[in-house]
Amino acid sequence: MPQNLERDFRKAVLKLKHKKRSSLNRKIQAFFQSIIQYWFVLLLILLAVINGTNPHLIKDFAVRVGYTPVPPSLASPWSWNNNQTIHPIVANITPDIESSIKSVAEYIARQEPDPYLRIKALHDYVINRVSYDFHALELGIYPPQDAQTIFSTRKAVCGGYANLFMALAQAIGINTVVIQGDIRQDLAPPNSIYPNIGQLNPNIKLTLHAWNAVKVADNWQLLDTTWDDSNSNQNLSLYKSDYLMPPPEIMITDHFPDRSDWQLLRHPISRDYFEKQLMLTPRFFTEKLQIISPVEYKNSIQKNAFIQVKIPSNYLNTIVALFSEREKSNFSFWSLQRSNPFVQDNKTDIKTCQSQPAVGEAIQISCQFSETGIYQVLLFSLEQKDNTSRPYPIAQFKFDAH
Repeated sequence: MPQNLERDFRKAVLKLKHKKRSSLNRKIQAFFQSIIQYWFVLLLILLAVINGTNPHLIKDFAVRVGYTPVPPSLASPWSWNNNQTIHPIVANITPDIESSIKSVAEYIARQEPDPYLRIKALHDYVINRVSYDFHALELGIYPPQDAQTIFSTRKAVCGGYANLFMALAQAIGINTVVIQGDIRQDLAPPNSIYPNIGQLNPNIKLTLHAWNAVKVADNWQLLDTTWDDSNSNQNLSLYKSDYLMPPPEIMITDHFPDRSDWQLLRHPISRDYFEKQLMLTPRFFTEKLQIISPVEYKNSIQKNAFIQVKIPSNYLNTIVALFSEREKSNFSFWSLQRSNPFVQDNKTDIKTCQSQPAVGEAIQISCQFSETGIYQVLLFSLEQKDNTSRPYPIAQFKFDAH
């Protein structure tokens, strides 16, 4: 074969092989692309189904991947010296500033340079502008709880409060997350107060709750705007900052996050211990009180319950204990949202325990139960101010009398 003809033949063969190889490669690429597209579409469908059945799961995964919380090394200024006063920036904010979430957040950031007081201002804005949606709670059917909806309607359940706070904080570059978890079983709204909940939505879990963690001065802190909101409480309406960045050891008395590291404790507790521990409010700690006995929340007794509370030497308030039988009364921390137990008309089925004067800085409280049953005992600190007495819940106990 002539040399030129042989060279041309080889070129033609190589060209044909290259063409076939390129065609094969394109087919292989198209095959794998179709596989990838198929699985991508399947993944989107799966995520849509998951989001429809459990919308918190994807958010929780994003939080888990994005943040690795550690216990704070620096305590927040809790409790605040002005814990009965709303931040003046929020008190004086004008309607034109409230055109958007971003506008409100940026205004607060400009006016308040202190990082902790800036969080207080955001917290105060939420609890001052939003009211708890008791109607939605009673129905067990909740409207959208996204931040923009809550900003517009000013009605929310816990998720809405947490979402609005997060949106305000993130609008000015503050690291904030919504924490999903549970409150204690005996702090859940009882069906006796909201009888329609179980009927209209039998699958609802009444202990579910949402709150926030916020990073300040490179330290994670916890806060709950829902539980600090007293706007919906007509009889006990009072500004509160009890759940504004308290120590994690105080938050864990009634808030149990799904993810244990959001307890922000060096040694996280178990759910079993969470339910058994003493049920104490932040006010109990700010008043520097101590429970000497009993040492747990639930107790089995004969007919008399005895509670010993250690008080500071300069303690000026009065501690009062009320009790009722759980099955015969609506009396609970939740009932305080609708009635003041210290008003005579609201004392049906509610009785007063006997308190002995302080002996060696300890108050002796005795509750006498006339029959067997499960009894709820609530302790209040009564503060005398402006010729009026304001009750603050400080502790709760359960006694099984037999």
